[in-house]
Amino acid sequence: MTAAILSGLSALIVLYFALALKEPWLMAQVMSYGLLYLVMVSFLYDLQQRANDKRLLKERLEEDVHMVKEDLSKSFDLEKALDRRIERFLDLHQFAETLKGVPTVPELVRRVVDETHSLISHAEECVLYLLDEANQRLEPAGSDRAFSMEPLDEYGSPFDQWVMRRSRPLIIEDALNDFRFSTVQKESARTLRSLCACPLMTENKVLGVLRASSRAPRAFSSDDLHVLDIIASLAAVTLRNRLLYDRMEELAIRDSLTGLYLNRYFKQRLAEELVRSDLNPTHFSLILLDVDHFKQYNDEFGHSAGDLVLKSIAKTIQRQLGASDIGARYGGEEFVLLLPNRDKKSAMGLAESIRAEVGASRLVLRRIEREVTVSLGVASYPEDGKTDESLLKTADAYLYEAKNQGRDRVCGNT
Repeated sequence: MTAAILSGLSALIVLYFALALKEPWLMAQVMSYGLLYLVMVSFLYDLQQRANDKRLLKERLEEDVHMVKEDLSKSFDLEKALDRRIERFLDLHQFAETLKGVPTVPELVRRVVDETHSLISHAEECVLYLLDEANQRLEPAGSDRAFSMEPLDEYGSPFDQWVMRRSRPLIIEDALNDFRFSTVQKESARTLRSLCACPLMTENKVLGVLRASSRAPRAFSSDDLHVLDIIASLAAVTLRNRLLYDRMEELAIRDSLTGLYLNRYFKQRLAEELVRSDLNPTHFSLILLDVDHFKQYNDEFGHSAGDLVLKSIAKTIQRQLGASDIGARYGGEEFVLLLPNRDKKSAMGLAESIRAEVGASRLVLRRIEREVTVSLGVASYPEDGKTDESLLKTADAYLYEAKNQGRDRVCGNT
């Protein structure tokens, strides 16, 4: 519009100037139009400058508003992230408190896996492996497998083994493009596209590996790895305490030489079995076992040879016992077996099987091969007694009967 007005005025001035050359009186009018032109140019220039200033101001204001919106959005995202972190912290604090009362290792494993999935909810799989110290290999303890019907890797995936060997956390955005692992390793872990894993460590010892994984690439962040590391640390401390407690309990009820239960534990279980049988009438049996001529081994070869004999017989007993049966060291060279839900005939068969296996074995004592034999007495509830004293007394009587008949035999009056 400004250009059009100025162009019109310019045309008029040129026209009047041409006429003024022919008519002098028109010169005054030309001069007035020229002055008007200059005034209009100045006015329109000022108007254009104001319009430009307003446009620039508007653009700056729009840019400032956009930046403020971005800052607000970032602040909102930061606030949400902070809320998530606080929520995770509170969950971890509560998790740490609940771990204090965990009664067993399987229960600990279940809670750790559940907590991992709760705090890293986008994980499609959470797995906990525990280390078998004897063989130095991982064994699956628990998982919440969501995307695969295949069984867990027997000794952990290559990524779990990497964490175990290096005692370091690991995060992988895309397993197919990670230079740290060979093609063979990647193919063996075909369902694990992204993952984060942490070792369960205490006193510089690896107790296991905790892993969260997904079929999708780039599913986990450094925050997820940090949370997983905290869970693994809490689990490691609790697991170590639980294992130590279980070990102490085991030492309190097991004989250190033979690995069988101690006599006091056997008597406790015998009393429980009597109560159970009274409430729900059923059979159970006892076997008393004594090593024949045991004093000879100690006198001829020394006490270490006697210990070797006892260990060998204890291993035979452990191999022969069923899942619910209990073997204990009764005292010295005597052993006692508690056999729930076994009648006299079944108990006699087990006693004969133990006698035969012990008799068939040969022990080398100071480079001399020796035969070891045992005598056994069998008593059953209720026909041979209805109290612990009467049952043990009857089993002991049958044992001495076996001794008097020449040893290396089973007696039970069946």
